[in-house]
Amino acid sequence: MHSNLLIPIFLYPEIHFRFFRHFPSLLYRKYPEAIFDMPRRLGPGNDLPVVLIINDINRFQLDVVKVQVALSHKSKPPLVLDFDDPEEHAVDHPFSFQSSAFVFSIPRNKLDTGQYHVNCTARIKKNNRSYTVINDNLFMTSKLPYSCYVSNSQLPGDEFCSYGDMHVHSQYSQSHVEFGPPVSIIDLFSKCYGNDFTVVTDHSYDLACEMNNYLKIDEGVSRWKSIRSDASSHNFLNPFILGEEISCINSNNKTVHLCGIGIKDFVPGSIDGARRNANKSKSLSIEDAIKSVHEQGGIAYAAHPGSKISFMQKYFLKRGIWKQEDFKTKLDAIQAVNNGFGNSWNKAKNLWIKELLKGNKLPLLGGNDSHGDFNRYRAISVPFFSIHENFARHFSWIKTGIYGKISTEQQLIASIKNGATFVSSGPFLGMSKTKSPHENIICNDEINLNVECITILLKSSYEFGIPYLFKLYYGKINASRETVYFSKYLSIGEYDAFPEVSVSNLKGKGYLRAEAEFRKSDGSTNFAATSPCYFNLIS
Repeated sequence: MHSNLLIPIFLYPEIHFRFFRHFPSLLYRKYPEAIFDMPRRLGPGNDLPVVLIINDINRFQLDVVKVQVALSHKSKPPLVLDFDDPEEHAVDHPFSFQSSAFVFSIPRNKLDTGQYHVNCTARIKKNNRSYTVINDNLFMTSKLPYSCYVSNSQLPGDEFCSYGDMHVHSQYSQSHVEFGPPVSIIDLFSKCYGNDFTVVTDHSYDLACEMNNYLKIDEGVSRWKSIRSDASSHNFLNPFILGEEISCINSNNKTVHLCGIGIKDFVPGSIDGARRNANKSKSLSIEDAIKSVHEQGGIAYAAHPGSKISFMQKYFLKRGIWKQEDFKTKLDAIQAVNNGFGNSWNKAKNLWIKELLKGNKLPLLGGNDSHGDFNRYRAISVPFFSIHENFARHFSWIKTGIYGKISTEQQLIASIKNGATFVSSGPFLGMSKTKSPHENIICNDEINLNVECITILLKSSYEFGIPYLFKLYYGKINASRETVYFSKYLSIGEYDAFPEVSVSNLKGKGYLRAEAEFRKSDGSTNFAATSPCYFNLIS
């Protein structure tokens, strides 16, 4: 297997991947990876699903004898459930020759509202010897409990908007470093979390490989065909949108990632996939990749343009970053938020705002780039040596909000094209000419602001915190920078707020966009930001 690898020692090892048989690795064990996972949030009306994924069973055989899930809540006695026949909970999927997946359900009527801490235990038998896995069996991970907030309410504003994660990976994104969950489990966990739709964008360089060998390029793109067949065979709980994260070439001749959805034909891009026999001549420029997506009736958006690129990725995979020059293309949107409103968001926002001031209407999207990671993120930290955990990064932490209810892929695409979007770590944020959330004015059309005031719509809950601060930004087309048009600290102490802002002195051609901060009782914060509302007012 190692003969297909292009990259040197210090890049992207999967814990069972070695360059040769006795290559040194502290991570390597002669048993499969076994990882429990569960959603960080459970919406009303859903049982709590717990998944156990066991990878590389084709190389290291074992039997799962028993599973136990123990839940603790501050105001209830501990709850312990035993699953004595795990095979009854097995999930069928296209990679069953390589990995096993089990879903264990905790009945909703056994759960109270509030925060739970959960420990999952599996008793596993291998070669007549038994051992116990607590939460995962990866070397040097914390084995700390999972957490899940059980809510008795829908996500804020759910009755007049739709929420989803715009950047998710499944088991089809499989390489030296990672593997993911079956698409049916992503759909289940998305529904249980409270989302209205899910967008799966597996890597183009992974989808170009053989089903049985993630290092071998398949000119027939059997993985691409398989995931589409896999998706069509399921009766999904939510709209389930299949796309692709395409590796393409930017203006600096480096590789960046572009997400395309609404496509039926594979768009090639294998230049940074670390496969020896990849046909790199098939990798497209950003412009050509967008053209390929558009020709299929889809939309294309810049994937995490503010994310930092490591030295190893720069040097060995020739990865680069999105440049301002790259936004001269016909992008439909920008995934400016990728796993939180930190440095990546600030960097991407600067790129975004410069484009808005040029008159380039780019709707705002958010996602998490999760490969599973339903409860926390695990990744190789030091190759062959250590694994890093990030408890603040998980599936659906950052959500894309669509103003209005959608139920199909076509409706999602139309809403994004229209710019009717916002991003959030939980709360709802919008703008209206009235106090009605149904009268959204955030879109790519120029709105006639023939009113004295507009209303900022802030809706939250105990789970996500009280509105604390909001800012309304004004951008005049062809200006050099934005200005803060209005800013206000809120002290009403309620979860919903509808402050009015005068717009009578706005002139010329420009836009307004909003950002808001929400504070919880423990001092932590949540954040939301909208796409622009455009106007053209004659002086």
